Amino acid sequence: MQNPLPSKTNLQPALVHRAILVMDSRTVRTPLRRRAQPKSGWSQLYQAGPYHLDLSLKWEEAEACLVGQVISGESVDFGQAQAYLTQGSEQVHTPLDGSGRFSFRLESVDDCSLRVHIRDEMVCLEALKLS
Repeated sequence: MQNPLPSKTNLQPALVHRAILVMDSRTVRTPLRRRAQPKSGWSQLYQAGPYHLDLSLKWEEAEACLVGQVISGESVDFGQAQAYLTQGSEQVHTPLDGSGRFSFRLESVDDCSLRVHIRDEMVCLEALKLS
């Protein structure tokens, strides 16, 4: 469930990991890849410190959904972890499930930024291009 982000937050992580793009399905060319449709989805993989961030844009009828999972080589307790999505002046957040998964229903496919808070660490992805 998405929640509006409180106007004042004291989220000061001890360690910030900037996400670096490793793979983008929109740039992969294969003989089986169809031409991109206006509402085609994609998948991206990011490296951020000890974490990988797997993101996908999926379409459910006329609504876009950003789906993600934080992956770690070590055992991580995602019990208190939260994902924060900012588009323009709109900010929402949602908890991660026990496997590090989260999703956001999107009002638009405008560019955004994504932050994932895990314990005292933050995975930060600025200028995420959704379309």
